[in-house]
Amino acid sequence: MMQHLAEDRKEKRAKTNCEKKKEEDLIHQLPDGIPVAILSKLPIDEAVRTSILSSKWRYFWTSFSGTLEFDGSPTMKDMRKDIQKRAISSRGLQMAMDIIYNSERIRYINWINELLNSLKSPNIEGFKIWFDVGTDGSNDVDNWVQFAIQKEVQKLELFCGSSYVMPLHLFKLAKFNSLRVFRVRSITVTEEMLEYLLCCCPNLEVISLNSSLVPASMKISGKSLQLKRLDLISCLNLETIEISAANLMSIAYHGLCLDMTFESAPNLMEASFGGGYAEFCGESFLSQLRVLKLNITENAPQVIYELHQLPELTNLKHLELTAYVDDGISLNICVLLLKASPSLCKLTLKMLNAEPIFRTVGKFTMENQYKLKELELIGFCGAACEVEFLVYILENAVELDKITIDPKLEIDPEWVEGAAHSLVQHETWDHGRNRMRARGLRNKIPPWVEFVCL
Repeated sequence: MMQHLAEDRKEKRAKTNCEKKKEEDLIHQLPDGIPVAILSKLPIDEAVRTSILSSKWRYFWTSFSGTLEFDGSPTMKDMRKDIQKRAISSRGLQMAMDIIYNSERIRYINWINELLNSLKSPNIEGFKIWFDVGTDGSNDVDNWVQFAIQKEVQKLELFCGSSYVMPLHLFKLAKFNSLRVFRVRSITVTEEMLEYLLCCCPNLEVISLNSSLVPASMKISGKSLQLKRLDLISCLNLETIEISAANLMSIAYHGLCLDMTFESAPNLMEASFGGGYAEFCGESFLSQLRVLKLNITENAPQVIYELHQLPELTNLKHLELTAYVDDGISLNICVLLLKASPSLCKLTLKMLNAEPIFRTVGKFTMENQYKLKELELIGFCGAACEVEFLVYILENAVELDKITIDPKLEIDPEWVEGAAHSLVQHETWDHGRNRMRARGLRNKIPPWVEFVCL
């Protein structure tokens, strides 16, 4: 009996090994270009690990041509989380943590250098450095940028420390026709660097500058400019900007008040504004927008003051508003925007709440009928003014067919001012309780309106 079972196991093992061998033979029969194409869709560290599959696969990863992303080693990420969670009062412990972290950072930088030296592909799709390299890492970043330029990178993203200055001389080493996306954070971009990007990168479609030192005066224009998207987030030294871009489709400005002039932007369809800037209300291009995103967590009173200049938003289809909902003021702003948007189909309201328990009731005059079809309430906590606003929409949006309520609030921290982001993590926020309050509104919603509570 035992001998028979042993023979069965041996036979099954042989079949399994045979099947595995057939699968490996099929993989080995693939043309070399197919495994390389597959690996180029993976994160680079996963692509490197495939080198252990077989002798044939040992060097496939060196032909990687996808997007190289380096945002810190797992150990660095874990240490950052620990430092953020714990208030380290001991200076000695803090120094020890810093030494360990810096040691791991150096090890990670050396690993990046070794990996880049092994890559043989003539070009790469993207290159992203998204961690602080420290005060001694500028030379390494220069080498990485030079590597990306030589590999004809299409998408370049850099966040490596506030002391880093974009090296214009490296960009001038060769024609940079491949660049399509330029995204940086906490980096110095000189006037000469910006002029080079606009004039000498003919295929550039996206410029995104976040928390960076930029020229006080910027002019975005050029005869052959292909720019489709411009993001300027928290570039606090910026004072004036002049835009003449025939292909521009999307703009985002979050920051202090400044002098913004649009000479020409005939294809602009999406705009996002936030920070202290409220003068957008008077911009003539608003009437051509299809998507408008506003963060009024810092400037609600100024927005109310400026709204008298607001032109009719004739083509607007989607309005997204991020606001505090403490006393209904922001919701009244929302009502004013609704009245100015006769073609609006979707309204998204992202609500930040400092004190989820207490709210006063909002006062909304019911005098309009909207063509609104979809309403999203994100960050809902069941406040009186929120419920009254929902009732207002139900009574005035005669074509409404969907309501989505989400008690969680998830906003990209890069786009939210520091105070607002801290409120997102407020310890008193009770998702479960707020979800129950949201579900309790079902009896207020007509049966023909789809109701989704996340």
